Amino acid sequence: MTNQPSLDKGTKSLRVLLLASKLSPAAGGLSVSVPGLANSIDSLPGMEMHVMGTLDPANPNAAQTWGPRVHAFAVKGPKVWQFAPDMSQGITSLTPELIDVQGLWAYSSVANLRYARKTGTPYLVTPRGMLDPWARRNSAWKKHIAWFAYENAHLKGAHALRATAEMEAQHFRHIGLTNPIAIVPNGFILPALALRTENPLRSVLFLSRIHPKKGAGYLLKSWSALHGDFPGWEVVIAGIDEHGHEAELKQLVKKLNLPRVRFVGEVFGAAKQKLYRDADLFVLPTHAENFGWVVVEALAQETPVITTTNAPWKGLRDNNCGWWIDLDQTQLINTMRVALSLPAEERIGMGQRGRVWANQAFSADQIAIKMRQVYLWAAGRGPKPDIVHL
Repeated sequence: MTNQPSLDKGTKSLRVLLLASKLSPAAGGLSVSVPGLANSIDSLPGMEMHVMGTLDPANPNAAQTWGPRVHAFAVKGPKVWQFAPDMSQGITSLTPELIDVQGLWAYSSVANLRYARKTGTPYLVTPRGMLDPWARRNSAWKKHIAWFAYENAHLKGAHALRATAEMEAQHFRHIGLTNPIAIVPNGFILPALALRTENPLRSVLFLSRIHPKKGAGYLLKSWSALHGDFPGWEVVIAGIDEHGHEAELKQLVKKLNLPRVRFVGEVFGAAKQKLYRDADLFVLPTHAENFGWVVVEALAQETPVITTTNAPWKGLRDNNCGWWIDLDQTQLINTMRVALSLPAEERIGMGQRGRVWANQAFSADQIAIKMRQVYLWAAGRGPKPDIVHL
């Protein structure tokens, strides 16, 4: 077990604020990784974890599931900006000793920057994939304005940046950021295996935010080339619809005259675990991921995975539990053909290896210990961990 820096008896707990924007499932992977981080670190000695962000008007009750101590504020004005006028006062009242900002391009960055300049409180920034090349090109003009208005200064003033994979750390360096970087993956609590449902059709599952970034269109176009050869298979598409992209995908299904495609909408909790478990193959043809939470969720339910080299999942290939390919239509078609042609017992074996690897590589307990070390160092209470690269 990794050694934990100790706190002297009588030393008060370190108050850490995880500062985010929308506290709801609409935040995608953050709605799993941030609560998991807050709860797992809070149980360690000398740590007091808080989460702060904005309420989702469509699901305001969801905010309270984000951590042991949650502070949520109403949004005023355009949703994209996530302007919460009471957030700044909320930070001031809380008096955190360290802030870890989760994500970019929102009012939370501005509120944190103002607080840091006023008080000198150290902070980290965890961009959560929002500095990936694809993400920076998406709505580029808005981000260009935000970069010069506040985000450049905000990032450069951080005591350190956190990357969830080496690939993401390289993105930080490529845009000129010279801060120390802590490379720590997301932590994961291995769920119990869901019960499988007997289905006359085998299934290929896509489960993620339904957004152009996630590449579901590549899957449907691949299915156009494959469905005639695999009549015993179907494609299932699940997730939160963003900006009407699901309607665009349904139009593509109609245009290509695709059979056996099901859209099942948003899924959470046990229903989501069951969907992974019932799938025979998980496909995420993504343009960009700093981590790709859905990949580890699929592996945890023993489902082999195909994803792209735009996500940091080389381990799929190294551990023989999936395929890690370039985002290329022909390559996806060929890889899916191989996966669908495998005997069922081979896919089952791949899935079983994937679950073992996911549990070993992303244990929430071990990740919490590492992030505790990073937080103590950043707050001046401990030495620099080896996982922090200068």
